[in-house]
Amino acid sequence: MIDLSIKKILDIDLEKQEAEAKSFTDLNSYFGGTGLGLRLLEMYSDKNPIIISVGPLNGFFPFTSKASIVLIDEGAVEDIYLGGSLSTRIKFAGLDSIVIHGVAKEKTVIEIQNSAAFLREESTDVWSLGLPGKRTIMEFDGKKVISDQYFTTPENYLEKKFIEKNIKGISITGTEIYSPKNFDDYENLYEEILSRKNELGVEPGGYPSCSGCPMGCGKSKIGEIGGNILLNSLVACQYADKIYTDIGTVFSCLNSLGYGYTHEDIENLPALVEKTIRKI
Repeated sequence: MIDLSIKKILDIDLEKQEAEAKSFTDLNSYFGGTGLGLRLLEMYSDKNPIIISVGPLNGFFPFTSKASIVLIDEGAVEDIYLGGSLSTRIKFAGLDSIVIHGVAKEKTVIEIQNSAAFLREESTDVWSLGLPGKRTIMEFDGKKVISDQYFTTPENYLEKKFIEKNIKGISITGTEIYSPKNFDDYENLYEEILSRKNELGVEPGGYPSCSGCPMGCGKSKIGEIGGNILLNSLVACQYADKIYTDIGTVFSCLNSLGYGYTHEDIENLPALVEKTIRKI
């Protein structure tokens, strides 16, 4: 069962070949996604990490369909966003973030099963891992990291980190469950937001869709980079900005799930994240 009162981080140390799930009760004000990722980047600043995070609405509401990836590239902080099913799998692994640091001695495949991680040798077929239908596979073909055999990120920041850390691929299986606290409110909000798809800044198409999105737009393949802090901490699609930059809508969504966030918490998030960036 997913506990919304804490942030759960899966810490994977490639050098020591160890993994540990850690719980934090003092990180909730960062929400998730980019906000949480940047705070963790500050905490792990000496370890050159890859930080993959999801937001509080991922897996529950339409168009909150991306996963946030925060890392340091040539001394600069980069925040990029990857589509597909990754955010949903991480959420239903009961995790808010995956922090990968250190360098593996040999090429390594990372297998994540809910809050546990196993480091496999290079010869492991990443498609032999996890539970079909409840997993995301991220493969590195030497040029691009590809998730769900389709989705990638802009630029090559993530690929450079996979090379640096000797990562061949990642399998993530999530089977945890959670029932919204106010199910009737949740169901009504879900339908209301889904009905607003004409407000998205993309046209529907026949391409693979991200989790919780019926659009199948041609913009989803390459992911996103940078953008609005609230949107990226949720982690919502940038093309749904008219929906998820509205504080009233965000508050209602969070409340229906059982989060204790206030309007003030939502309003204070950008300043909190900006303060964290200055410390990195």
